[in-house]
Amino acid sequence: MTTRPLARSLAPLPEESLPGLLLRLAYRLDRSPARIATLCGLSHFQHRLPAQYFLALPSEAAKSLEATASLRVGEADSLTLSAMATSYAPLAALRLDGSRNLSSARRTWALSLSSRYCPICLAGDGSKVQNAYGGPWKLRWHLPVSFACTAHCRLLEQGCPQCGGRQNLPSNTERQGLITQRAITGLHPAQCRHLVSSPADTGSRTPLCGARLDQAACAGTRPDSDLDIMLALQGRIDRCLILRQSPATKEEYSASDQYFFPDLIAAAQLIRLSWPDSARFAASTALADRIADHVAISITLRDRCGPGKRVRDAWAAPEDPAECGALLLAAETLLGDRSKDGTALRERIQPLAATAFMRNGANIGAAFRRMDVSTDLAKALVRRSLGFNRAGGHPHAGQLLPSRKCHFGIEHVPALLPEAWLGAHFTELASQRSIRSVWNLRHLRRVASLKLVEMAGGGTWPQCATTLGIPRITAERSLTVLKRSLLPGDLWPLLDVAVETVAKELDTTALRVDFAARRRTLSTWQIPAEDLEALTAGLAHLANVDSPLSRAVVSALVWARVTQGDYLHSPTVEALRQAQQSTRRVVAAIGQLQTPSNRRGARLRFLLRINDYADGLVSGP
Repeated sequence: MTTRPLARSLAPLPEESLPGLLLRLAYRLDRSPARIATLCGLSHFQHRLPAQYFLALPSEAAKSLEATASLRVGEADSLTLSAMATSYAPLAALRLDGSRNLSSARRTWALSLSSRYCPICLAGDGSKVQNAYGGPWKLRWHLPVSFACTAHCRLLEQGCPQCGGRQNLPSNTERQGLITQRAITGLHPAQCRHLVSSPADTGSRTPLCGARLDQAACAGTRPDSDLDIMLALQGRIDRCLILRQSPATKEEYSASDQYFFPDLIAAAQLIRLSWPDSARFAASTALADRIADHVAISITLRDRCGPGKRVRDAWAAPEDPAECGALLLAAETLLGDRSKDGTALRERIQPLAATAFMRNGANIGAAFRRMDVSTDLAKALVRRSLGFNRAGGHPHAGQLLPSRKCHFGIEHVPALLPEAWLGAHFTELASQRSIRSVWNLRHLRRVASLKLVEMAGGGTWPQCATTLGIPRITAERSLTVLKRSLLPGDLWPLLDVAVETVAKELDTTALRVDFAARRRTLSTWQIPAEDLEALTAGLAHLANVDSPLSRAVVSALVWARVTQGDYLHSPTVEALRQAQQSTRRVVAAIGQLQTPSNRRGARLRFLLRINDYADGLVSGP
């Protein structure tokens, strides 16, 4: 590999891409792009120009290019998309090391190796060097969100006006790289490099199109108002693309800017997957027709693929710039002001999400849950049932989504809502005939605690149950009982209101109990023998008060009192289960102590002593 400088190099133009510079150098030196790449140390086996060079150059390749093309330090990297990865999130996780990842790049809106273009930009700015070798092929034209040129107030072009070929899209026999037909010499950087026909039987060489793209006809007419709002959106997109690329603008980069592109792309996917239900968000009838044309193509691809098979291109950005701009405009309208809309955003999103998930299968919902979008959009997208995020489907959500802003944490929630809280805030609900029994009240206390955890920490009800140390089957049973008791009489809103009042009280309480710390502290605790002896003093007529059974009973009851948990899930009882020993005698003994009809005499005194002992263990929150 030589590092001898080229005899006549060129300085990179503003926003120029690596293939654009190679095309201009090849034209100036009358060599093929493949030869120029070899001289600059960029070629691989068979003089290939790897597609991953779009994202970043290896350090050795960058140094070689800078030395050979007489570039300043850092200019080689500026020819790649590496700088934009800080502001355009889909680029950050992308690797172009195989065909599978190229497909992923299209589905995630990260990159298109085929470039859109503005003919006027390619014609140059009138300077001597651009008149001779053309204007820049811009890096941003490879991003799916670039659909218009704000400098010349027009939509970008996608294909060649003569042959229809997309720029840098290889033939069926050529692997995807930076430049198609890279071995051809003598073409202007703005000339189409596509083959126009198949080789003849005589063996003659396939002719190239060669049309000048910098002389392409103007885009088709459309209402000025449509073009104006599309250019305005492109301007906002362009500002977000450059916002974090210089130290001067990094301080302006807010959290909402961080999720500008992920949210816009997710909303665009939702518009497309729920069409025509989402047609009302299109900016005009003409732009709605553009989106409809794109959706029709996606449906055709799905039908060709057959039932039960994935249509990967259904997630890819529209190739046509007008269709892409129309879709992104509708997405922006759907999102509105995410930081202020809150409930309104969810009301706009949920009907479309329900349609999209029903029409396209469970994998679509899982794909949306894995997207790293803003918290506001994630809350609007998540499907809920009776106040909880739905527990079905893919378990790996991108983030936990609390349903309200809480000043208390999940550590301040016990496994069973304390009876004092129940009496203070659930009077109307507890008085309902369907809920009066002791066991139904216990289920009510458990579900209320699950809901408080969801408010403070987010997650599905099984995740909330895990946080509180409640077995999933127990939590599911409590939800089932409450649904059976409350839904027929339309009483579930009473539960929501009561839990909200508890949450408000916890928000304003200065001293909150850290129940999670209590559960950790007592996770291996058993009552000391001397303490058990003191509790049983004078109660000799209670059989076997100093037996291992009594120690297990007292330990479980003290744990339940201190942590406000269920004695059935205490460490003492769980230890018996893990040792595959019967818990029947312990549970029966606790039941005898707690049965109201048995609360008299020695049993009552014993139970009161246990409660006093438990309260004495709590020295603070």
